[in-house]
Amino acid sequence: MIQTVKGPINQKILGITMCHEHLAMDLSRIRGDDDSDFSCEDTIIEEIRAMMKYGVKSLVEVTTNDMGRDVKQLFRISEACGLNIVCSTGFYLEQYHPKSIAESEPKQICDIFLHDIQLGIAGTEIKAGIIGEVASSMNEITKGEEIVLKGAAKASVVTAVAVTTHCHFGTMAIEQARLLVNEGMNPDKIILGHLDLADDRDYYAEVLKTGVNIGFDTIGKTSYLSDEKRADNLMWLIDKGYEDKIILSQDISRKSYFSCKGTHSGYMSVMKDFVPLLLNRGINQEILNKLLQNNPARILNF
Repeated sequence: MIQTVKGPINQKILGITMCHEHLAMDLSRIRGDDDSDFSCEDTIIEEIRAMMKYGVKSLVEVTTNDMGRDVKQLFRISEACGLNIVCSTGFYLEQYHPKSIAESEPKQICDIFLHDIQLGIAGTEIKAGIIGEVASSMNEITKGEEIVLKGAAKASVVTAVAVTTHCHFGTMAIEQARLLVNEGMNPDKIILGHLDLADDRDYYAEVLKTGVNIGFDTIGKTSYLSDEKRADNLMWLIDKGYEDKIILSQDISRKSYFSCKGTHSGYMSVMKDFVPLLLNRGINQEILNKLLQNNPARILNF
């Protein structure tokens, strides 16, 4: 089964899934602007309906406890759109952490995550179905981030819930993998996020040898890397036999990425823009189904 904001569903009905997205958050206290204030619920609903016209059935919402997460908004969006939403529990980069994190033990962080998974989030009956996006900073794992990552691993060992991470511009993936596995995690329950941004094929192969999954999950963010290069790198990985270990998404974290702004395809980027690039490069439907459906279902099932 897979836990959604409306309750558990069978993995067979998950369908095409975007594995790293944001629908209800507010990062304005750190970023200093309102571009990442997602209180514009009606606009988000319209953006999601546009995405679903391309066949998307489900979405993993990775807004953490310290990113302004609003699980009631996620429930309303799920109701309005008929979208399966898997929501998360976690803590993000250290600058977002409440001060108590640095003074905590991993077991205390684990207990927070277990509460959200087993009992419900913020006084609701809405349960988390994944832990993340727990994070590391650029080229380092800070003390607070290490505490959170260890707490996430401990909670995953107890519940078999997957852990999805933020690797800042693709860095520290191997270090994250080792830390999580050393805490007892099943590597197949780990998604290391934003690896597409590393743009380094040898690095991808080294990371994947640890047995974890990786996210090509900033698709459409072409100011960082062209989608053509992402597609070329992904096809190289598929040629090497890694198609069972990759998931896709867009990581829409600013309103300026919404399709209604006119400069970006928003939540449609994978299906509208990226899948055609893969088809033009000769990907077959069986492998495409793995990236979009089978891999998410396997990882999220617990």
